[in-house]
Amino acid sequence: MRKTLLLSAVLASLLSLSAFAVQDQAISEDSLGLYNSSVYDVLDPSVVNYGGGDPGTNKRAARSYNSAPPMITHTTKDMVPITRDFNLCKDCHVQPDLIGQKITAGMPIPSPASHYVDVKKGQLHMARWNCTQCHAPQAKVDVLVKSTFKKAK
Repeated sequence: MRKTLLLSAVLASLLSLSAFAVQDQAISEDSLGLYNSSVYDVLDPSVVNYGGGDPGTNKRAARSYNSAPPMITHTTKDMVPITRDFNLCKDCHVQPDLIGQKITAGMPIPSPASHYVDVKKGQLHMARWNCTQCHAPQAKVDVLVKSTFKKAK
């Protein structure tokens, strides 16, 4: 019994020594992460175009999943920053009369009933005034990492 315990202890110490030898190997900083060069090498960031044309001129963007908020397909250049007192989104999208109606080309997509305190009065809930918190403008950029996400059927 004692010989078995002693043999087990010797084997465990030998295995742990080999594990320590592997841990001592350093990993170079150049091999870590997705970007394999210094952040200081790129002095000027690339310009991102959030175009898309004027409101009402674009096709709707496909949603990533069923309950995903719609994406902004038009330019928001003169509409941001959005504040509680300055929100140009509300001018077009807070139209409770359009909820449930068929939307034709050029019509704004109305804010859903979940965004209102009182739909009949058109009173927007105060937690919903910051539109770009959920709705993001789309940019024409190259994909950095390919997505394997698949829509549910």
